[in-house]
Amino acid sequence: MRKNDKDTINIVIGKHMTELRNKFNLSQREICGVIGVNRNTYKDYEVGNRTIPLQVLRELAKFYKVSTDYFFEDMPELTLKEQKQLFNYSNLVAKDKQKYIVLDLDNPNSIGDYFEKEQEKIQNVARLRIKNLRNENNKTQDDIAKYLGVDKSTYNKYENGKRKINNDVVKKLAEYYNIKVSDIID
Repeated sequence: MRKNDKDTINIVIGKHMTELRNKFNLSQREICGVIGVNRNTYKDYEVGNRTIPLQVLRELAKFYKVSTDYFFEDMPELTLKEQKQLFNYSNLVAKDKQKYIVLDLDNPNSIGDYFEKEQEKIQNVARLRIKNLRNENNKTQDDIAKYLGVDKSTYNKYENGKRKINNDVVKKLAEYYNIKVSDIID
């Protein structure tokens, strides 16, 4: 829901979103691919112009591997209305354990469309993670390509989203970095 006046809660949550994104040296466009929103919407989240949906917070927390509580830290003195809003909002985050899938039962493609969008999000998460892992370990694309037994342009396509990352590649990268597969795709 869009508001004319910025709520303190939205500003603080947006500030934490920006800090995390910058910490991982990611662009807004890259994060939009992870959470499935357009860039203008995401930009409004970061500057506090929009209330961030719970599902988006949960997906960001999962992607960055932080608690959803992180987004609510360092709240300044709030008005009574804002305190109630924060209490309700944080309770919803804590209690909302299920992700409900709303499907158009009249559209036979709705299930396929849903899973296609989810697959795209997973690919975006994996792409950003393997890029970050490579950078954190001071490796070149050529180093990783040689390990995988592919040419550099193929590996570049994995990182840039022009080629899907398959299970074999994820497994080999997890072994290379000595991490779990879930560290790449979850």
